[in-house]
Amino acid sequence: MSSLQHYPLGDVLPKSPHAVVCSLPTMADVCGYEENDSRVLEAMSAGYPRFVLHPYVRELIAHYMNREELSRRAGLLICGSHFSTAIFEYTERQIEVLEVEPDLYLLHCAESEEALARQLRLYVQHVGCGLSSRQAEDLLLQIGRLPVLHAEVTFAGDAEAEVLQVVGELCDCARSAVRMCASGMGAFYAAFSAVQQIQRSKGRKQWLQLGWLYLDTGCILQGFLGDGESLEICYDVKDIDGLLGKIGSCGGDLAGVVVECPTNPLVQVVDLMRVYDAVRAAGGLLIVDPTIASIYNMDVLRYADVLVSSLTKYASSEGDVMIGALVLNKASANYAELSLGVSDYCLSPYSRDLSRLAHEMQSAPSVVGQMNVNAQRLIEFLRVHPAVLKVHCAVDYSSFVGLSKGALCGGAIITIELAGPLASVYDAIRCMKGPSFGTQYTLVSPFMYLAHYDLVSTAKGREFLAGVGIDPELLRISVGIEPYIEIEAIFKQALDLLLV
Repeated sequence: MSSLQHYPLGDVLPKSPHAVVCSLPTMADVCGYEENDSRVLEAMSAGYPRFVLHPYVRELIAHYMNREELSRRAGLLICGSHFSTAIFEYTERQIEVLEVEPDLYLLHCAESEEALARQLRLYVQHVGCGLSSRQAEDLLLQIGRLPVLHAEVTFAGDAEAEVLQVVGELCDCARSAVRMCASGMGAFYAAFSAVQQIQRSKGRKQWLQLGWLYLDTGCILQGFLGDGESLEICYDVKDIDGLLGKIGSCGGDLAGVVVECPTNPLVQVVDLMRVYDAVRAAGGLLIVDPTIASIYNMDVLRYADVLVSSLTKYASSEGDVMIGALVLNKASANYAELSLGVSDYCLSPYSRDLSRLAHEMQSAPSVVGQMNVNAQRLIEFLRVHPAVLKVHCAVDYSSFVGLSKGALCGGAIITIELAGPLASVYDAIRCMKGPSFGTQYTLVSPFMYLAHYDLVSTAKGREFLAGVGIDPELLRISVGIEPYIEIEAIFKQALDLLLV
């Protein structure tokens, strides 16, 4: 059956208990999800794991809460002793922490303390230290709450060695420079924390954000700064002279600079070579995230001190593994310090997630190549369709040429602005609709609604978005490997509705 079809609310793809994509087929469903509408939430058996507690994890939490006789308490599971200590301090010691399995911790507080429980959930969401669905599945099997594990194909050999080797080859670096993390956000948290630790010791406290960042990346930058540390945001990555001027003006106070290349959701490509030179000259450290186009398509490590990337996208193109990577540039003057620092903050992936990823990475080069080809053809179609006002893609930027690994290596992401109501087009498109991207099946998302509903749902928020050049009604498309003619047909059918 073709993946280009309508999916009911709450359906998942692939048909696996570990799927990270859950269907939100209409804009009414998207808004209902954001507004905690029971109609929508009750239909969703799963969701993107950092945002929605996996059913296996929920069941396991209930098991431990019952086992430890913690009725009328709110609980959450996290991995890693570092995170159990960090979150205890982050919440000003208002929570209880209990190690329920080796290196697995149950955090709990009174059910009545709703604000504190929300603080816990957001911390785990932003930092990415939650429990893997596969680890939860194994634990449920051990305690007799599951009869068998979900059957799936995995890598037969040493999965960790295989993944480290592949990531090293993709980034043109030694395996020793690669750290695997339980999620892409976990990779960013580790990079940010290591840079922060190094630069604090030098009295450097100024952080810069270049361009729009993914929600949780921005939340870490804004929420984890210490006393005297500050963040300044330069939204226009096309204004390279302005960016270089701002970096230079920080002088000896510059700690770190963070940029996505390409950016999410406008797929903008900064002149990374000049930015890196300026950051180094100022004594800062540069963290670069190429997730939107992936390490399969972008060569950015040589222009960064630290590269972070979600491998849930592209590498795990079936959309059923939460995992990330952090890669250090051995040419960085701070390589030795960074190598020690990130080890303190990295949460390693669960073994079965690595095994599944290693299997999917075997076919990833051909899958990503076909995604690139289909995306380029769809860009050409969208540019001339009268219902599309603007097309955003990586290949439009001259700096893309110096960073891409080939002419057709722009990645699967295309963002478009429409000449009519977003809901009319979104509701009509016959494909999977929901969060994530970089899947081998075509996937669309009303990105600003899912990532920044607080902004799109208020007049003040929309005014702010207009000021930074972002259309709240934009549609983000992740192009899959289905036959191109079929992909074009579903978009033509939906877009043509705006012409009637």
